[in-house]
Amino acid sequence: MAYSTEQIFGQGVRRTQGEQSRRYNLLAAKLIAELVKNFLGPRGMEKMFIDVLGEITVTKDGATLLRKIDVEHPAAKILIEASNAVDNEVGDGTTSVIVLAGALVEKAEELLDMGIAPATIVDGYLTGLQICLEGLQDLARKLRNYDKEVILALAITCLRSKLISHISFEEKMIAKLVADATCAVADFANSRIEINDIKIEEKIGNTMDTILVNGVVIDKTIDNSAMPRAIEKAKVLLIDEELEGKRTRIDAEITIDSPHQMQSFLDKEQLLTSSKVQTIIRSGANVVISQKGISTLAQNLLSRAGIVSLKRVKENDILWLKKATNAKVIRDLTSGVIPIEYLGHADTVYEKFVGDDKMVFVEGCKNPKSVTILLRATSKKLLDEYHRSVLDVLSVIRNFIVRPCIVGGGGSSEMLLASIVRKRANSISSREQVVLQKFAAALEEIPITIARNAGMNTIDTLAHLRTKQKSHNPSNNSRARWFGIDAIKRKVVETYSQHVVEPSLVKEQIIKSAVEVTTLLIRVDDVVLAKPALNIHTHADGTRHSHAGGNEKHDHYFDKLGKRQRPAHHFY
Repeated sequence: MAYSTEQIFGQGVRRTQGEQSRRYNLLAAKLIAELVKNFLGPRGMEKMFIDVLGEITVTKDGATLLRKIDVEHPAAKILIEASNAVDNEVGDGTTSVIVLAGALVEKAEELLDMGIAPATIVDGYLTGLQICLEGLQDLARKLRNYDKEVILALAITCLRSKLISHISFEEKMIAKLVADATCAVADFANSRIEINDIKIEEKIGNTMDTILVNGVVIDKTIDNSAMPRAIEKAKVLLIDEELEGKRTRIDAEITIDSPHQMQSFLDKEQLLTSSKVQTIIRSGANVVISQKGISTLAQNLLSRAGIVSLKRVKENDILWLKKATNAKVIRDLTSGVIPIEYLGHADTVYEKFVGDDKMVFVEGCKNPKSVTILLRATSKKLLDEYHRSVLDVLSVIRNFIVRPCIVGGGGSSEMLLASIVRKRANSISSREQVVLQKFAAALEEIPITIARNAGMNTIDTLAHLRTKQKSHNPSNNSRARWFGIDAIKRKVVETYSQHVVEPSLVKEQIIKSAVEVTTLLIRVDDVVLAKPALNIHTHADGTRHSHAGGNEKHDHYFDKLGKRQRPAHHFY
């Protein structure tokens, strides 16, 4: 006896099975790839996204756009999650993984049309992945992780595909600045670097005014106008204690019987504050930076002693100051003594205008374990994109420091791997040979897309690349030649000699993630949709949700009252 979907799963549940569900999944993945494909390469385009609140995002980063858009199809969500995974793991290659996954999906459709079983396609793709990983291990050139020339080349290559290089026209200046920042805080001996030790401060202005500070820039002003505007040979004291009357976290009452008691209470409070300030003065510190408040009385006493103070500094800034100045945070000033090892040191601490605002610079720290990149751009939208670009570069350099192996950029490594996969395919007599040949063709989609975005003829470019690779076969030479796309000059070049290089760790993660997500989509042959699409709807205030009767005209109490606060189960 045959049962329908509604009899088994209940009313409103939809189900697609077999080839139809697989085709829908592959189509959704291809559409996501088409969305971000023209990001790739130095000549790639930017996209503008405007959300429901009118917030504008201008970006050239695949992961940033995909995180912004709201997709319904589960296959598209899986592809976006793969891009996010690459971003979280290696910090770069988010567009490449989508383009490669889209190419693998397209080739999988062609193989399905040829009558090749999905299981055979999956096995072939996994074999291709293994060949690529082995090939990368053999081809990657191992270097010293403290080689500053290689670090600079990696930074320049990464920045060339970012928006910052097109607008500033000074990619080398920005790249050198980021490379110097990483070298300042990296632990090369242990192959470690903490990206969070590099503070990125933003201010609207001219991009050419972007600078690296060997210390910390604090978006604050000096507390009192009577204090010096600059301190040479600064001795920095970091405190996490109130230099003002304490405020209780709960309601408190003080019973006063006479005006004398009131005055006595105030005198006691001022005496305690003065005592703490005297402890600071005796320590020899000439710069005091507090995470909490500093009263007017304390500011006056400090200014008379020629001491600069900053109050209510953010906790993150205190952490950066600790690492930059080698200071320790003191949390108790009542003991009357501050050990000398608690003081940090900097050449200068000064206040100056940056744009329309004043900022405090703690600069000239010796062997700082935290530095600051002060980014400048003409608008907040550009600053956000610059910030994302710098984070990508920092991640690329971190990958090299952790594993100092590099490969050629500009699609050259994909071309080399494609030729290796084709060679291995010729030794296989089963249908897997055809799958591997399609896998190799999908790898070539990376350089083809870079060439297409640069305005080059893709057919001529691909033929030229294959000819170059064949004439310089790695098996006939001691070292492979990395022929790829120079999108700036619009021609095929030997990218490694042009210092267009990438970490092999990034390439490995891109290929792994693309193959894994593609094989997952190919394996799925049954999709059960628990909620009917008609019940998913959006209200005038931007609330998007699903419930019974959602396909009919209705409203909610938050529509009638115009409330912005929504119940917990309502979300964007």
